[in-house]
Parts: sequence; C-alpha cells; structure tokens
Amino acid sequence: MNRTTNKDASDRMDPTTKANAAAEEAFGRQANKGILADKVAEELNVPRRTAARVLDAVLDAVSDLLRGRGKVAVKGFGTFERRIRKGRAYKHPLTGESIDVANKETIIFKPSDQLIVETRTNAAPRPKKAPGLPTDDILFQG
Repeated sequence: MNRTTNKDASDRMDPTTKANAAAEEAFGRQANKGILADKVAEELNVPRRTAARVLDAVLDAVSDLLRGRGKVAVKGFGTFERRIRKGRAYKHPLTGESIDVANKETIIFKPSDQLIVETRTNAAPRPKKAPGLPTDDILFQG
C-alpha cells in the first residue's frame, strides 16, 4: 500500500501551481477574534488580555453606534450600515403557494477603496510604524 502525503504531492507540483495552492490555502483560512487580538497585542506591544479588552471595546462601540445612528464610517477601512431589506412574495417550489416574507433589518459592510487595494494578493505589505512613538506611552498606563 502506497500513501501519498501532502508534502509528497506538493513536491511534484510545478512552481505556478504551488503558488496558487499556497495563496488559496492562506485565503481560505478565516481569522477569528483571538487571532485579531493577538495581532493588536503585537502591534501595540501590550499583553494579549489588554488587546482583547481594547478589541471588545471597539466592537461594542461600533455595535452601539450602529444601533443609535445606523451608520459607522471608518476612514481607510469601510462603512458599516444598518439597512432594511424589503419584504417580498415568492412561490413555494413544490406547492406553488404564494408566501410573503416580511421586511428584514440587516447590517452591511462596504469596504473602502483603500482596504480593497491593500488586501489584494499581489499588493505590497503595509509599512509598519516605528515603535516608541510618544502616543505608545500614554495609551495603556494603569
């Protein structure tokens, strides 16, 4: 019985196929809140717990503003907006019965042009800011 591992299969691929497979694998993985908190902690050079609290505060603020104002725009990132999707009538595919669907409130996100350009697979990585800027000292004291 002969088994083929992923490494064996990737060794036999041509370079173009390898690059496409690597890009597809990286694109397919979804980041979660923990990974986002780790990135924030790394960027701000603070403990992960502090970064998680900051992230929770930002997400709560966005949620509250959406509830209160209906639209939150973050320059260079995108716009979150609360919208009402119109109700509609459709026919049940098996019975042919007409069914009415009520209006539904939903949240949409429209990315900014800058975010779209920065997240393209062939885009150059964003330059990191120099550590030790004056604001770093006053951000998380106490």
